[in-house]
Amino acid sequence: MATGLGEFLRNLRQGLVKADETTRGEAQKGETARAEGARRRRDHDTSSTSLHHEQCKTLSVFEQCGGNRRGNYLERLPSEIILKICSFLDASSLFNISFVNKRFHDLANSNALWSVLYASEFEKKKWRPQVRIMTEAVSSTSVEEKPAGYWKKLLLKEMAGYKDTLWKTELRHMNPHTGMPALTEQVLRRLHIQWEITLTKKNGRESVHKQSHIFFEDSSVTVLWSRGVWPYMSSLEGLQLHGIMCPALSGPGDKPRWRSLIHKTSLTRSIPWSYLGADKLVKLLNLNKGIIVGVWRGNWKIAFIMANLHFHKLIERSLLGSRFCPYIPTGGTAADPDCGRHGYTLHIVLHNPVRRIMCQHFSPLYTSRVPFQEDYVQLIAINFADVPEHKPVAKISLPWQAEGVQGDVERCCMMTLTVLDEAQRPFWCVSSPVKMSNKFRAVDLEYEGEQFIIVYEDVEGKVKMTFVWMEMLQQYFLVQLSTAFPAAKVKRHFGGES
Repeated sequence: MATGLGEFLRNLRQGLVKADETTRGEAQKGETARAEGARRRRDHDTSSTSLHHEQCKTLSVFEQCGGNRRGNYLERLPSEIILKICSFLDASSLFNISFVNKRFHDLANSNALWSVLYASEFEKKKWRPQVRIMTEAVSSTSVEEKPAGYWKKLLLKEMAGYKDTLWKTELRHMNPHTGMPALTEQVLRRLHIQWEITLTKKNGRESVHKQSHIFFEDSSVTVLWSRGVWPYMSSLEGLQLHGIMCPALSGPGDKPRWRSLIHKTSLTRSIPWSYLGADKLVKLLNLNKGIIVGVWRGNWKIAFIMANLHFHKLIERSLLGSRFCPYIPTGGTAADPDCGRHGYTLHIVLHNPVRRIMCQHFSPLYTSRVPFQEDYVQLIAINFADVPEHKPVAKISLPWQAEGVQGDVERCCMMTLTVLDEAQRPFWCVSSPVKMSNKFRAVDLEYEGEQFIIVYEDVEGKVKMTFVWMEMLQQYFLVQLSTAFPAAKVKRHFGGES
């Protein structure tokens, strides 16, 4: 009995010890798991706190600059930092940002910025004798003593004058045959001057079309616009022709180009336009100032636009105007007010966008009164009776090309007319499309053939040409050429009373 009781107690003790060891092992495992979980939570909290701290640091910069994430933090920057950023800009960019707001206008006109640009501009022209003196003046004189915008005005005036001097010097040499600057085409190409058409619809939307083809004559340039999507004639309200100076190499970051208004016209039905001619595909409409609009027959959708620009003051008109106001030249008076009846020179060219049709030069010519029109004087270059002076003329037509198709409108072309006074100054310059009309055979000539006339008239003068078509020779003969202009224009040109 005692042995059995002792065995029982021993087994009970061993069981209790084993249970205690199991409990302690499980407790140690739980504690280890709890410690591992606590460590993981601690690491997670640390990373979250660090991320939140970084976000707070990032937001604090925006909060310091803009107050909130939606504010314009750039405007909240200190003026010193904005001036430092502006110091890396060129004159054109600095001029543009001055229109952002009042603060940027004041900062962009800072003398500290423009004085540096002014000094660097003079470094490009060290050959000029006054450069050394002006550079010393910039460095020795306190910049801020000058009124606001002083160095800006000085630099822009210097840059404009320097560029004007370059091309104006090249335009001093005149072509004795045409009376126009001899290097006009070269200057236009060197300055990368192009022309754009801006069409305004009745709903206010505008579309800009770049030139697709140009053709130079000795005293004019013909420009063609035929690319792009064109609207219907009935949807348009106005047309503007601008001259622009394009960069030599275009890129994605090109700045806005300066536009100089050359011509502006209305395209509404209230403003009449004349019918010039047609072929099987297009009709040609003649607007004023030498502009042709070609429309597709049937739907009156524009196919192309063509313009003939005279060389007289063309570069000035293409550069020195603004987007809304054209360049207005300043006229001078002749030294001799009595030379209005002396020798004139007349230069006339008939051409189209691809070839010359006729070019004639007449000098000297003398004025005479127009019969039954005492307020007009005329210049007769070719007379009916002077048969040896009659000129042969090639076929007169106006070829065109648009949207992969092409055509040729007969009996119309471009006319470029230049009348020079005795001092070889431009007296009357015309570039316009003209058309031939059938004429009743009222004059008996030695030629047997159908007669045609070309008549051009504006407020400055009139031009009349008479042609005879020689069927056997398949060419025209110019048998009459005369111009007429108001006597008041002669007096005004030579400084007399109008």
